[in-house]
Amino acid sequence: MVGCQDSPSPQKKSSVPFVFKSLELRHKQADGSRDWDLNSPLARYELGSRVVRARDPEGVLYKDNKPSFKIRAQAATVVNDGETVLLEGNVNVQQLTGEKVLITGDRLRWTPEESKMVIEQRPQALDNISRISAKIVLFQQLTQEIVFKGPTKFERWKKQRKDSNEPSIVIRGRNGLWNLDSGNLNAMGPILGHRIVSNSDIPQQLTATRLQGNTKKGYLDLIKPVTLTIPEQKASLLAQTTRWKFNSEKIESNKPFTATQETSTYRGDSFKVDLARTEVEIPQKCELSQPGEQLRAEKCIWNWSTEEVQAIGDVILKREENNQITRSDKLEGRIGDEGKVSFSSSGSKVRSQLTIEEAKEKSILSSKSSPPVQF
Repeated sequence: MVGCQDSPSPQKKSSVPFVFKSLELRHKQADGSRDWDLNSPLARYELGSRVVRARDPEGVLYKDNKPSFKIRAQAATVVNDGETVLLEGNVNVQQLTGEKVLITGDRLRWTPEESKMVIEQRPQALDNISRISAKIVLFQQLTQEIVFKGPTKFERWKKQRKDSNEPSIVIRGRNGLWNLDSGNLNAMGPILGHRIVSNSDIPQQLTATRLQGNTKKGYLDLIKPVTLTIPEQKASLLAQTTRWKFNSEKIESNKPFTATQETSTYRGDSFKVDLARTEVEIPQKCELSQPGEQLRAEKCIWNWSTEEVQAIGDVILKREENNQITRSDKLEGRIGDEGKVSFSSSGSKVRSQLTIEEAKEKSILSSKSSPPVQF
């Protein structure tokens, strides 16, 4: 009976992984130039599944046979002898030249054969004064392009980026593309931005349909229509395609625009905004319309902090009351209630003409005056 019993089948022994105290992986391109390296102080290789699991991996990406990026993470899984590499935990991809951009995230999937990296958990790209984040970030090693997929946020600090401090400017869009070699940056809209001047002020708002620019040259082009709102001054600007020079904090456009402050409306063929000096300059064909008055000049300057306005060059101020017309080389004004500007001369020659109706007779009074005149 004992001899007829089935003998127990021997249990299959699981393959024991090879453990390496030091792991070095090297990959070269078809022409023999260096492509990438990956090192680890401790790793194990599972022969059956052809999977390498490594701890504290570090690596280098090469461009033109020279180091271009350094890679670091807490763990790495190398599948099919390098077909796919998964990096996890505090992933860092540091650019070694150029703008020295740092790409970070919690999980990175790398396909070396395609020279493509995809970060799907908390991905972002940073330099000394800015940060770009999105839902998914894709890095193309050969073209040096970073693709931002989904909602994308661009943040910028005044001097140096500190995560403990709020950024001075935040712009939100979607699906961006940034070339690290050329500096070209594009993002789809709608674009919504805000700028914080001080903690007590309401942020200034900015909108556009999309943006394009160059980070190396220090500008972004906001594609029309563009709006800028300054809530503290109850002012807004409607413009066409506008260039934001973020290094010098200036916003410019050589296209016609319209700006309003409560009951006053400004128009011109172009404008320049100096955010640092809180000043708007209308260098060509300045027009100002407000209840009962219209002004035209070659140039206007408006400071929204001091509430001072200057009209310069062939100034003509028309008032509906008494059909008054004032001409001067320069008039200065100050913004008062409901955004209305009260003008006066400041030593410049002024010529005023008005019509007075009295006893059904009209008389024309013309006068020349050099002392200040208040209107």
